[in-house]
Amino acid sequence: MIGRRLALGAPLLLLACGEREPPPTPRLQGYAWLTPLRLNVADLEVLEELVDGRVDPPAPLMPAAEVARMGRDRIIPSGTTGRARFVVEAASLTRSGDTLSVLLRARVEVLDQDRRVAFAQAEARRGLSGVGGGNAARARAAEEIVARAMEDLNVEFELQVRRNLREWLLDTTPVAPAAPLDAPGGIQRQELPQG
Repeated sequence: MIGRRLALGAPLLLLACGEREPPPTPRLQGYAWLTPLRLNVADLEVLEELVDGRVDPPAPLMPAAEVARMGRDRIIPSGTTGRARFVVEAASLTRSGDTLSVLLRARVEVLDQDRRVAFAQAEARRGLSGVGGGNAARARAAEEIVARAMEDLNVEFELQVRRNLREWLLDTTPVAPAAPLDAPGGIQRQELPQG
């Protein structure tokens, strides 16, 4: 009986020890969990005006779609008039031999009618050498480098927005509720033990 169980389990053991790739690690979808950039405009338009949009396969994360998603998720129109335009300028993932390169560039413009009155622009570049292996390994490497470039772009983009669109940026700091001390639902005063 034991011999039969081992014989039935052997193919499963071989499959488990074979050259199967481990499952990819799940990533957070979108960028809405990051600090929102609330602009004093009523509307936001997201456009792709790609100067460089080359994407070499495999590409599990499409760079242009990720940059556009970042614009939609991070920029929150919070005013009553005016509009902003988020433009994906470059979003490429290129492969040359065993090297991957990513270029991402985006800008946000504040418009008065159709005239640009202010803007901020950010760019991120990443490279990775020694990418070999099978299709699954190359796909994981491509996903990883695009994700890392998006992290860089998010940091640079927020820095540039805070620097260049200061007059258009509304407060994004969470504020504690203003309840009087010792009021119901407010902060309760407690005596600390002595000694």
